[in-house]
Amino acid sequence: MREIAVNTYGYIWSTPAADCIRRLAELGYRNFELMIHPPHLPLDGMSAAARRDLRQAVERAGAWITSVNMPSLDQNLASSFARVREASVAMFLDAIDLAADIGAPSLVTVPGRMSPLFPPPLANRIEWMTESVERLAPRAEARGVGLAIENVPFASFPDAKTLAAFVRGFASPAVGVCYDAANAHFIGEDLAEGVAELADLLKVVHLSDTTREIWRHDPIGLGDVPAEAFARALDRAGFKGPCTLEIIDADTEGALAASCRALAPFGFAQPARADT
Repeated sequence: MREIAVNTYGYIWSTPAADCIRRLAELGYRNFELMIHPPHLPLDGMSAAARRDLRQAVERAGAWITSVNMPSLDQNLASSFARVREASVAMFLDAIDLAADIGAPSLVTVPGRMSPLFPPPLANRIEWMTESVERLAPRAEARGVGLAIENVPFASFPDAKTLAAFVRGFASPAVGVCYDAANAHFIGEDLAEGVAELADLLKVVHLSDTTREIWRHDPIGLGDVPAEAFARALDRAGFKGPCTLEIIDADTEGALAASCRALAPFGFAQPARADT
């Protein structure tokens, strides 16, 4: 059975991470990708004691933090402005430390933000992202945190081929991939081919639903992402980690439960109370 993890995007404005984990653990979930976002999980002002408390809360709940993730709203590792890259690298260095302190093995890393109207050439994106990741990788290695570079439609490497080529340019074992099924499907990528391209690089995978007309992260069943084909591709690739539900919905708990039920026929393990 394939394990499921829950991304906590739906709680970033309302619920501290420790409270969120306790609540979701009561519903039977055990694996979590925490969003680094105040007030849910702040990057600034979280003391060493608070970080220890969060780690202990996770342990008491019998849960695991599989990864952390920082929305790409206030930083851009591939900005054409050196000062923006500098500030973004500083944020990610802090995020690496936070991940290590709370026991997260991976940090999902969005490779910049590109204008959909007139993006820079690929060569520039590679140059700027290489500069940023080369500064992050030593800290990630030292703290035992993997950088999972994500395929995002508006980012530097939206497709599996360009993302794989970029990541393979690093000798560091800390640099890998987060492959998001909805993001790939939205840009017209074949998920089985994408997973095969990235098989040896996968650290984190994301699953939600969307169509190819409107980019969404909906509950499974509301779009046309081929979830079964994605799961089978992960099996062929030998990916052993949990499949992370990154769903954005006004009714987060209901959306998670519905998604788990929709995935059950495809061999996904169910939370103890997925029908709550």
